[in-house]
Amino acid sequence: MKLKKGILIHNQLEQGYEVVHINSGTVLHTALVTEPVNFHGMVYTPQYEDNARIAKRDWRALNREEIRGIQAKDKRNDYNTIYLGDIPEALKACFKRLDLANSKSREEVFEKFSGDAALTKELSSNLNSFLSPLADNKPFNFHCIGTNLPNIEMVACNTTKLPKDFKPKDIKYMGMHNDGTQSMTIHTAHKFGNRISINLGNDTRSFLFVNLSMIQALNMIGKKIDLKKNNVNIANIPKFFFEHFPDYPVIRVQQKPYQYYIAPTDNCFHDGSTLGNKELDITMVYFGAFQC
Repeated sequence: MKLKKGILIHNQLEQGYEVVHINSGTVLHTALVTEPVNFHGMVYTPQYEDNARIAKRDWRALNREEIRGIQAKDKRNDYNTIYLGDIPEALKACFKRLDLANSKSREEVFEKFSGDAALTKELSSNLNSFLSPLADNKPFNFHCIGTNLPNIEMVACNTTKLPKDFKPKDIKYMGMHNDGTQSMTIHTAHKFGNRISINLGNDTRSFLFVNLSMIQALNMIGKKIDLKKNNVNIANIPKFFFEHFPDYPVIRVQQKPYQYYIAPTDNCFHDGSTLGNKELDITMVYFGAFQC
């Protein structure tokens, strides 16, 4: 399938669209051999939820027509635009002084954050100076410092149902999904702002997304099945979309260390990936209504 006009990209990276690739769609996770994780003595093969859909691996560069079709022009906002950029040098310097990128575990990351109060205060000030203009001085909230092991094809997972002492091998990954399903509907998902995610690790990570809003996806599904009879809703819309449109392309953004993306993750199907990486994946995430 060809890309439809939908969610756009405002790309401020020096590398331009060299970091953006496209594939030919998604498959059920069982259709591909899952790559094993081997990290500091931890060796296992990641598991997926039964209906998890993952991106095909046939990535290629975008052609000129595709680039023109996803480039944001003047009408940018917090629900139909993905923003790509580099964090400021002063903020990058703070993170480098904390030496987060060389951490070998989630626990080590948090120890480094709490180990230098003065540096953490300086970091907080630089973060606020960076984020406030992006948020147009509207409220924004810290969400999390996320960590993922390397060489995981799709990193999103729900660990709330697992015991407190769970091991990584116990996790079942979700595959392509949309966020925020508890407090919204398909028709209100675009009203819940977006997130900014900063790559604080040593490796380049990937952000994968489908450039369709929830309403666009719903309208496409409605041409295939009866929406009411099938009770299509915000929680199950990924299942119906990927069953009926497995050939709709996924876009991959390669996010280098100290680069950020801003994305309306409540309003599009997406996931992250550390496939091929060797070191711990570390991200910092804030929620808001960011634009740049």
